[in-house]
Amino acid sequence: MAKLVVIDDEAEFTNAISQFFGARGYEVHVALTGSSGLQLVEAQQPDVVLMDLKLPGMDGDDVLRQLRRTRPQVPVIMITAYNDGGKTRDRLLAMGAFAHFDKPVSSLRDLAETVKRALSTAAK
Repeated sequence: MAKLVVIDDEAEFTNAISQFFGARGYEVHVALTGSSGLQLVEAQQPDVVLMDLKLPGMDGDDVLRQLRRTRPQVPVIMITAYNDGGKTRDRLLAMGAFAHFDKPVSSLRDLAETVKRALSTAAK
């Protein structure tokens, strides 16, 4: 069973993600802040991380940088409502994010396909 860590401060969003992926057999763990997300990643050693950019305290940029140093093999999918014509997406991908989704996520099915792709990439 694949294990996901979701780092996002919006409870409604994390509940939707947990229900969607949980119903598909994923083990889902949720953190509401960047620092608690890093601790959860260390404790759970997930197969994929789903993360918002704007987080209380430590933001998604800092968390992504830290994850690339400590757990470079774990794919990180960024999900953010920050729309600036693709500059943020390009920057996050250059920093090592596996993929980027705009919030609100228009298709959880597309997100699930990206998670599957991340899992198959990480397994190699």
